[in-house]
Amino acid sequence: MASDSSVERYTEFFNSKDADKSGSLSLEELRDVLKPQGYTDEQSKSFFENCDYSGDGKVSLDEFLKAMGAVPDEVHKNAAFLSVCRCFDTNGDGTIDNKEMKAIFEELRKKDVPDSDIDRIMELVDTDGDKKISYNELSMHVFGVKVE
Repeated sequence: MASDSSVERYTEFFNSKDADKSGSLSLEELRDVLKPQGYTDEQSKSFFENCDYSGDGKVSLDEFLKAMGAVPDEVHKNAAFLSVCRCFDTNGDGTIDNKEMKAIFEELRKKDVPDSDIDRIMELVDTDGDKKISYNELSMHVFGVKVE
């Protein structure tokens, strides 16, 4: 984790680049920062996408600090787990449903997993009985901790 002085420097830097004082950086604001440093538009976009952990199209101070390594490893692990969940959450509703679970196994080249096995997995992990697996339900089942 970064020192307190690093966090302060990153925070000051972030605030100075937040041109519209919205509390977040847009892709354009980030491009304006990175272009003078020699980054291409494509590199800036890639960096932005990697910083935007929530996927909301803007980079908050917390996301910026995470990307700069100014937060504990646990935060990075949570972000990585959420990123994986979002890859399989094809409808973007924040859960994994039966159809998406089947797609996960197909992605893993396990096309012959019977529907009854998928139903059983869903039943075991879906603790609230809504026929979907929330990211927290999955994290609790796999790691024993909630994601934030």
